Amino acid sequence: MSSNFNRYADLLPEYELEFVKRSDKDRKSISPLHAGDTLPAFYINKKNIIATSDILKSVQGPQPITQLIDRPLVLAFHSIHWNSYGNRLLEELNDIYADIRVMGGQLLLVTTDEKEHFEQATSGLQLPFASIWDQQNQIATKAGIYSSTDPIWDRISGVNEDVPVPAIYVLTPSLKIAYSSVDLWLEKSLEKRDLLSAVYQASHQGSHGIAI
Repeated sequence: MSSNFNRYADLLPEYELEFVKRSDKDRKSISPLHAGDTLPAFYINKKNIIATSDILKSVQGPQPITQLIDRPLVLAFHSIHWNSYGNRLLEELNDIYADIRVMGGQLLLVTTDEKEHFEQATSGLQLPFASIWDQQNQIATKAGIYSSTDPIWDRISGVNEDVPVPAIYVLTPSLKIAYSSVDLWLEKSLEKRDLLSAVYQASHQGSHGIAI
């Protein structure tokens, strides 16, 4: 006599099947912006500033980033939940910050972490550049490096929080992306020479009256 012991193992209740279908349909994958694209404008709110520098000193309330930059901007995303990767990135940015300025650029760190948590995690570092908290990953979403339905922890071992993938952009004052480096698998180091070259070229174009 045949057994029906596993007869229901391959079946799901109707409501569960409907749930699966909706999840697949509504899933939005990470889709990073790249060089040649334009980053949608975003606002910086004073309450989300972690550390000021020349780029953020004039911020009083919600202010468009386009009102704050008049030269190339290195926009670097960060999270303490990237663990040693995040710490290494901060050290690399610290090392290259002076060179970015010499090449005519500015640097803004966009972190997933509120000021208290960020400062606790980076207490051993002296970071001279501006940094802000990207509340609810709003800026990362605009850059296409974060999606709540395509979590990084679903594919990267050791990352247990809902955070974006690493990315560094060089933006012109009009927010056109002159350079991009996106690390989907947390396996790259900062490409210092390429980054500095992009900053210099963007700054050089602007100084010669070329629309940027």
